[in-house]
Amino acid sequence: MKSIKGLLFAIVSSATFGLIPLFAIPAIQAGVALNSVLFYRFFISAAVVGVILLFRKTDLRITLKEFITVFILGFFYAGTALLLTEAYFYIPSGVATTIHFLYPVVVTLIMILFFKDKASVPVIIATALAVTGVYLLSRGEGSGSVHMTGIILALITVIMYAFYIIGVNKSCVNKMDGLKMTFYVLFSCAVIFLINAVIRDGFISGIPSAKAWADIILLALIPTLVSDFTLILAVQRIGSTTTAVLGCMEPVTAVSMGVLFLHEPCGIPQFTGIAITLVAVTTVIIASNPQAFKNGIKLFPALIPVRKKLPK
Repeated sequence: MKSIKGLLFAIVSSATFGLIPLFAIPAIQAGVALNSVLFYRFFISAAVVGVILLFRKTDLRITLKEFITVFILGFFYAGTALLLTEAYFYIPSGVATTIHFLYPVVVTLIMILFFKDKASVPVIIATALAVTGVYLLSRGEGSGSVHMTGIILALITVIMYAFYIIGVNKSCVNKMDGLKMTFYVLFSCAVIFLINAVIRDGFISGIPSAKAWADIILLALIPTLVSDFTLILAVQRIGSTTTAVLGCMEPVTAVSMGVLFLHEPCGIPQFTGIAITLVAVTTVIIASNPQAFKNGIKLFPALIPVRKKLPK
């Protein structure tokens, strides 16, 4: 039962994260500045997590070293959120989210280059596939091309989020309670975007309508709080490898929502690039821990209800 819940948590986490453009883009189009949207997103999420921690009577004290580390992690997470959202202005949100999903490949390459992990043939093949996938994603309808600014912004988020993931695993906060660390990361992001909004926009933008309020609250709760919290629960139950494989729901959701609700174009080159990118990332994840992947696959039949035969 614990493993089945883990699978469900992983699917919910990746699917809900893919809903970011569905709520963020309408709020920005309603007139709320980008930095303000992101401030509201992380502030509301941090407040809800803070209330949960208070009800759990969690000790929120941390050392100065932990505070600095979490703030640095928050910087990488905030940079990822900012640049990925900015990429939506230039390229379809599904394409941007798929490029962002390359982060497991970058994490693996960084671990090989700087932490002496062993390179393997599947990783080399996957890297080549990833480059091919990004190239196809950069092509527009027919012989045209999409805006390279959006591609570059999305690629930068890949590197920033890879640094965030490695920082969580290799820094002094890797043993911290997951929900407690989530609170401090979200709070750090809120502070960063508050400062950014004051410097770049003068102050936080007001929210002009009930519809914009609804979009911002849903942005804070579903693809931020729900996604981050279920990710923690999934990793605790089925491990990071199986959880990462199920992360392919993230770009699939983003592409589907972009085409269905935001009327974004997505031609054959983009669909091909998305498929190749998903194959590349999944290859890296499976190659890094094949046994964990096999164990995860064995759990899926338990999700299928078995119809009991009635006695004759």
